[in-house]
Amino acid sequence: METLVRRKQLQVAVQNIQQRYGLQALTQGKPLFPGGEEAIPHIATGFPSLDEALGIGGLARGRLSEIVGPATSGKTTLALQFLASAQAPEGIVGYVDFHRVLDPDYAHRCGIDLQRLAVLSPHDSQEALTMTEAAITNGAFAALVVDAPDDLWDNAAPSLAASIDRWMAPLHKAGTALVFLHAPVGSLTSSHRALAHYASVRLYVACEHWLRHYRNIQGCQARVEILKNRLAAANRQATIQLSFHGTTPGDDRR
Repeated sequence: METLVRRKQLQVAVQNIQQRYGLQALTQGKPLFPGGEEAIPHIATGFPSLDEALGIGGLARGRLSEIVGPATSGKTTLALQFLASAQAPEGIVGYVDFHRVLDPDYAHRCGIDLQRLAVLSPHDSQEALTMTEAAITNGAFAALVVDAPDDLWDNAAPSLAASIDRWMAPLHKAGTALVFLHAPVGSLTSSHRALAHYASVRLYVACEHWLRHYRNIQGCQARVEILKNRLAAANRQATIQLSFHGTTPGDDRR
């Protein structure tokens, strides 16, 4: 009985250290479980080639991920498609919409069930942090996307870093996949460094070219680069096709 208790304590300690510092920060000479380690819980992005490039089949539950990209890159559509995947079969998802620009009709056309989507609309950085923390500690959300302007965090970097550090344990316990969206910047600010430090995965999205039907733009082909991956190999990429008029079609491996 004492050995079993110690094994469980060791398992918790290993998970906590790997959650904060990455899987390679602590390794064991022998897996805790006979037959190998358990698969990392994750949610598919909705794009098979990207899921394959990520190495675990999608974005990890209980961890923070970043999706970086300029305006019109397709990062928001990718995030909405991810939330649609997170709702299967009966998951509840959240979207922190500081801009108040989330289009419910477009979200629905990306496959999201609006009855199982909670939209949070903070007025300032502190409210954004408070709302996000409440959603995480609630434990009911399968996935949560935070879409806020980069300058929102300029004067709140210490609060952001402290908040993310505080979120890690409840995030892991709830199994919520937390995703931050933001645009690229010339030089990393303190807030961006905090996000980059805590993120298990960082993706960069760029539109390669528009998808047209006659003169109408119907979508874009986007390249997704994996800038950081604590859970599998980084420096990989995938090409996906994003439709602006409905759910996204198939994709091509790259």
